[in-house]
Amino acid sequence: MSEPVGVEREAIEHDRDLAWELFEFQPQHPRIPELAMSVLARAPQFTGMIILLSMHREACGDVEEARRLLRELLGRRDRQFLGALRRLRDLEASAGDFTEAMRLGELVLREDPDADWFDHMDLAAAVAMADDPERGWTSMDGAVELAGRTAPEAYAGALGLRALHFLSTGAPPARFLVAAQQAIEADPSETTLSTALAFAYLYDYRPQEAAELLARVLREDPTDEVAQGGMIVARGFLDPIERGAGTMDDLRRAGMGEIAWRILRDKVFGAGLAEALAALDPLLPAELAASLRPPLDRDAARASGGDDKVLAWRDGQRPGSGGLWGDGRPFRLLSGAEVAALDAAIEQHPAAWPQWDAEHEYFTLLFTDDADAYLFEGAGGRLYRRGAGSDDEEIASSLTDWLWDRVAAFGGADARPGRSAVVTGRPPTDES
Repeated sequence: MSEPVGVEREAIEHDRDLAWELFEFQPQHPRIPELAMSVLARAPQFTGMIILLSMHREACGDVEEARRLLRELLGRRDRQFLGALRRLRDLEASAGDFTEAMRLGELVLREDPDADWFDHMDLAAAVAMADDPERGWTSMDGAVELAGRTAPEAYAGALGLRALHFLSTGAPPARFLVAAQQAIEADPSETTLSTALAFAYLYDYRPQEAAELLARVLREDPTDEVAQGGMIVARGFLDPIERGAGTMDDLRRAGMGEIAWRILRDKVFGAGLAEALAALDPLLPAELAASLRPPLDRDAARASGGDDKVLAWRDGQRPGSGGLWGDGRPFRLLSGAEVAALDAAIEQHPAAWPQWDAEHEYFTLLFTDDADAYLFEGAGGRLYRRGAGSDDEEIASSLTDWLWDRVAAFGGADARPGRSAVVTGRPPTDES
């Protein structure tokens, strides 16, 4: 097939470039497929247009067609093979198929011995999501080191992308803290990471540093709701200390750092208690759904002493219906009236409830086995099992996490970081 030349080539390249420019401006623009197909009709060898068509279809929500176009292009093994492979890898990661994204990422590295730090970072993110988080995070460190050696101009970007991947793949806050600090030192204008770093400082019981960082973010954007929420939490740490009404040790005992980090997670990823309950609703097995009581009105839920969001979702569960949650435990949800009655009994007759200390201990009763054991929210928002004559057992890092575990067990999508789509950072190419 002969290459177009002269005026004909100029016209083809004009339409090709215009199609890419339209995509950058408006990825769903209806002229994009018209231009791309016109280019391919005149110059079938310009198969970069197939990549553009795939990206356009993905932007329009037609992931299956986007995937089909890329797979068809891969079958040609032409000069766009690696570009198509990278785009398909990113598409699968965005679609949440991290196992396939990992396979494709490994194939990119095999096909391109000179693959850049972006390719290594993308593979590391897929590994963290699909296979081994620790190996993935270590590989992200390696990708940053590779950027420093081979692309120093991109080093700040690599640091920032690693920190974002740490956040989106559920890395421990202590690990994220160091990565975010390094990224912000390299690029102080990075406000998204600054806000997340402030919450990591709160997790690390460094509220003054958190407040200073959040104040800087809010000076730049006073409408930043996550930063506003972070400042409220930071003041919640600092105010009692400044008034002499509490100490940092008190905050540690209450698990305030864990709660602060969970607030960030829930806000940024839409992974809070309300979202978990909403996700759970359509997934409830019939027998479990039938055992749950109708919702309690919001005011009554707040007055009960139980978890008002849960009780406004369902006011407990029929006695004797424990064991329906699919976690192998015989517990059922307490009603608002049951929680109020138990709280009153524990407070009024402490000798009859020696395992509970209403005066010095924080707890919110949630579930019962209708015998002598309960699940409750304790320090740090953690979910514990407590029974007479036995030590407390931690069931989950929070009620919210336990509910998301139920969502996943019942076949739903888990919104928590480390279970959701990862960030992809490679910009699109406009090669033909």
